[in-house]
This record gives sequence, structure tokens and C-alpha cells, in this order.
Amino acid sequence: MATVDDFLNRYVGIVKEATYGTDPGSGYIYGECDDESLQHRFDLLVREDMSRPISSKAVTGKEYSEGDINMAVQVDDFVGNLLYAFFPDDTQTTSGDYEIHTMEEPTSTSDEWPSWTIQVGREQKMHTYTGMMADSLNISANLGEYVMLSVGFMGKAEGSTATLVTPTFDGDALNALYFSEATVYFAGGAASATVKSISLDISLNRDMENSYALGSSSCVRPPPAQRREITGSIEFNEVIYTATANEPTYEELIAADGDDSNPASTTAAIRLFFADQTDSNTYLDLNIFHVFFGTPSANVSGRDTNTMSCDFTALYDAQDAGADKAMQVILKGKELSATAYNA
Repeated sequence: MATVDDFLNRYVGIVKEATYGTDPGSGYIYGECDDESLQHRFDLLVREDMSRPISSKAVTGKEYSEGDINMAVQVDDFVGNLLYAFFPDDTQTTSGDYEIHTMEEPTSTSDEWPSWTIQVGREQKMHTYTGMMADSLNISANLGEYVMLSVGFMGKAEGSTATLVTPTFDGDALNALYFSEATVYFAGGAASATVKSISLDISLNRDMENSYALGSSSCVRPPPAQRREITGSIEFNEVIYTATANEPTYEELIAADGDDSNPASTTAAIRLFFADQTDSNTYLDLNIFHVFFGTPSANVSGRDTNTMSCDFTALYDAQDAGADKAMQVILKGKELSATAYNA
């Protein structure tokens, strides 16, 4: 049976590394996570000599760590750093009591992908994973639920277990964002009253294979990011035959060339705005500038209400002045760092 102390000894902390694979040893930020699945893995190499009916020798091959961190979204530096792992061009500004972090995809060689050391408290011992690189991100908002965040990491083999620490959670004074103040905008229109749920996925498609070299069983350099993929899905509470807030309509979605939403200037094709219920100046604002929608699903049955859902793919916006990006993430709150995460 878990005791009170066991719960207090469950935690996740992250810190940005100055040198890949080297634990800075301090500066950890701890988040109020729902769960984690980080674990050490290795390839098992088994000898297949023909002189015996059963293999008699084996060694471990490539070693690495991977897994996810899952949590409800709240506007603190733990979440800020997780987002920064995917948007390393961070510009920090201050507005009164609020700190604002505007994050975008890397735009120059100075916008390097950060690597992380992750500490995980597991009741009796602390597990440490160095050289961890963010690989996948999911943000989802559903009616009646918290806005949820999941981040997948991969990196070097796990280090030795250590004594537990006493964490101070960065978002102790905050509550998570949830559906009450979650709004979705299409192409600069009004907030849609028909969106029931939305999910956004980003994958960096990291190449673990080419992070190894002869002479080492674990990563010697960060698993390089490959082509960035941004996809998602939207569910509406009715079939959209006539848009009231610039939503994609059924006819547009099934048109010969599909629905390619690329608004003029820097207006987002899809904007996801998640605010704190009691403070509208505390929020997560995600802007997706160029979207191609997939085919709709709008079937009927004897049990279910006729609704509509569709997938979408975010594209790089190379046409509109001032955009030159696929996404922009803005995080605003009183508890955020007064310096840029890439400083």
C-alpha cells in the first residue's frame, strides 16, 4: 500500500544541459505531472552459432532511454520549457506583472535544440536520464476536461539511481487550464461555438540510429531532428454546412482540391487559445498559420447525433509577409521566467 511519503517522493524534474549528456546538477524545475513512462532500453544481441541447438551467448547492444511525460497544462516554467523544446526561438517580454514568452520554430543556427537531464522520483530512488531530446508533442482539449499535454523524449542510457530529493513544484500556486476558457478560431473569425474537441500533434522524427558511433554503446550526440510534422484533428458538435465563424464547411472539405486555409498576412488559419478561468491574462496561445484540412466524417446512426470531424496538416507558411513559419506559441503568466528560455 502506498503511504503519504511515497506520494511525496513521486516527481519529475527537468533542467537544460549546457553540454549534451552532462547533468548540470542543479537548476531543476519540477512539474505537477500526471504520469511518466521514461525507461532504459537496450538491444539484445544473441549469438546464433550452428553448433548448439540453443543460443548460449548474448550481450547488450545499443542502449538508450525513451518515454513520455503527461500532465494537464498550466502556465508555469515547467510547461514553458517543454514547449521551448519544440520552439527554441524564444523571445521574452514583460507587461506589468506578467511575463510573455513568444516561441517559434528555429530560424537560425543560434536556435539550437536544447537537451535535457530529467530526474524522476519513484518512491524509493531517483532515476536520472541525461541527453534527453524532445521528439513528440501532443496538446488536446476536450469538452469537460483539462487541456492535456504529452511530451515524448529519447536520449542516452539511464544513469545510476540516486537518493531522492525534496522537490518544489513550479506551479504550486496555479491551476490547470480547462475547457471552460478554451476557444478555437478559424482564419481570424469569431470564436467557434461548434468545436467539441481538438488535438494537435508535433513530431520531430528524431533519428536515434545516427546518434551512435563506434566505441560507445549509447548516444554520443543528440538524435538529430528530421522533417517536422504537424497534424491534428477537430470534432464539431454538428455538421458544418454553413459556417458562422469561418469554420471549414462540409462542401469545402470534399471539394476537388480540398480546403487549403492560408489566411492573408499573419492571421492564423487555426488559433487555439486556452486561458485561466479567473485571469484572462494568463494563457497559452497557439497559432497555426497554414492548414490543409482532410476529408470529413459525418455519418449517422440510430444512436448517435450527427456530428462532423476532420483531420488537418499544418504547412510552412512561405507566402504571407511576416509569417515564414508554421506555428507560433505564446505563453503569458505571472509565474513565468523573466528571461528567455534560450538565454
